[in-house]
Amino acid sequence: WSPELNRAVELDIVIAALFEDKSKLLRRGDTLRLPSRHNLTANTKSAGASLTPEAITETDQTFVVNTHQATAQEIEDIAEIQAKYDLRNESTVAGAYALARAMDVSAAALLDDNSTQTVGTLASELTDDNLIRARRFLKDSAAPDPWNCVVAPATFDGFLKTDKFVNQLFNGDTGGRALHEAQVGKLYKATVFESQLTVGTAPNSSGHFWAKPHFIKIVQRAPMVHLEYIALDVAWVAVMDTIYGVFERLEADEAAAATTNSRLWGVRLQSVK
Repeated sequence: WSPELNRAVELDIVIAALFEDKSKLLRRGDTLRLPSRHNLTANTKSAGASLTPEAITETDQTFVVNTHQATAQEIEDIAEIQAKYDLRNESTVAGAYALARAMDVSAAALLDDNSTQTVGTLASELTDDNLIRARRFLKDSAAPDPWNCVVAPATFDGFLKTDKFVNQLFNGDTGGRALHEAQVGKLYKATVFESQLTVGTAPNSSGHFWAKPHFIKIVQRAPMVHLEYIALDVAWVAVMDTIYGVFERLEADEAAAATTNSRLWGVRLQSVK
């Protein structure tokens, strides 16, 4: 990864970077299995009486890594020789960016799945009440820190209009970041990010408010460059590929001795793009 590539990724690719990385758990094969873990019941122990053991059968959630994406570009010698910049390097940067962007689009598609925990209205800016309700969804399920929030730029602009999110009396910003750098800091414990790749066609957008373990990614091959010189074409062919998967986990119900799994640590944000 070149410095130029990193700058490109930082400017436009944000969503997949926020997912919890489970890559180390799947070094071989294509399927990761993660067991659910439900909570036990705390019982009062009476003297002389035995406890009754609980028998909770936990099931695995399976995540199959099956996304293999690639880019390919041919660079003829005459073009490379006569170009005033490094064509092969530029091709590598462009290919890596394309693959990273594709992963972010895949990650963004998951933000629209939760229909049971949803706040906001399509084509409208999110309100303070919407965010407070999203916060309560996560607190009701004891969702762990850290929390993240991703919205489209138009929705982020709406936050900048809300005094509570930009006024230093509320957020402690004494450096003018909210005014000069369009920063709103954390909203109800969630760090806020904006992405032009959120699901939906303007003016509709679906963002998300979630606890980090709710979304996971598995990268089995980071973007890799393969170069081949084809003599008959008098050209280099630069191929880049990556293998990965992005997923939404189901969380165990917080109640004691419950056996159900649901989308509990994420909230869909219906908003504007």
